[in-house]
Amino acid sequence: MEKSLICVIGPDGTGKTTQIELLINYFEKNGFHYKYQWLRFYHFFSLPLLLLARFYGLSEVKILDDGEKIGYHYFHRSKLISHIYPILLFADTFLLIFFKIYLPLLFGKKIICDRFIYDTIVDLMVSTSNYELYKSRVGKLFLMLIPRNKKIFLLISNETTLKTRREDIKKDRNIGLKIELYEKLANEFNLKTIDTQESINLVHEQLIRGLNE
Repeated sequence: MEKSLICVIGPDGTGKTTQIELLINYFEKNGFHYKYQWLRFYHFFSLPLLLLARFYGLSEVKILDDGEKIGYHYFHRSKLISHIYPILLFADTFLLIFFKIYLPLLFGKKIICDRFIYDTIVDLMVSTSNYELYKSRVGKLFLMLIPRNKKIFLLISNETTLKTRREDIKKDRNIGLKIELYEKLANEFNLKTIDTQESINLVHEQLIRGLNE
């Protein structure tokens, strides 16, 4: 059952953080220590481009009544930004994965990731409106960052259910599209998918069974 790297991915509101906490506690009770890492995105090389896109109206941040924020990118309106942004984000992601995943694994650490490469690819597909991006050269570079010795679980649910869980998800006009894209990647890469409409305990049990497969 033991894997050096476990990744829990999926749209907002599917209970990833809750399930990761349960897994960490489960492993601790069985004598294994796993480090938590949040790995949705990291901006360094891509930050100037994001600021430029904001200046030209190619991105915006909506502030909800409860203070939560939802960001939208419209990079499909610019061929140049649609081309450059994924490349710069790949460079950022490479640095993030190298220091947060590969180096710790090299030194014998065990890691559970809250989000991973597939989440970044989904975000990119939404931002650029390129729903086949994972088949492109830069998309394949992202996929090459995924280590071999890993276990990946996609937590998913339907749009109606997710919108009842958090106000920011209810207001997110892209949530349905994101669910479709996650399901698309799941079919393409044969990802282990767990429906989180089930109870928290049942989802946890499915994760444990999945680790034993």
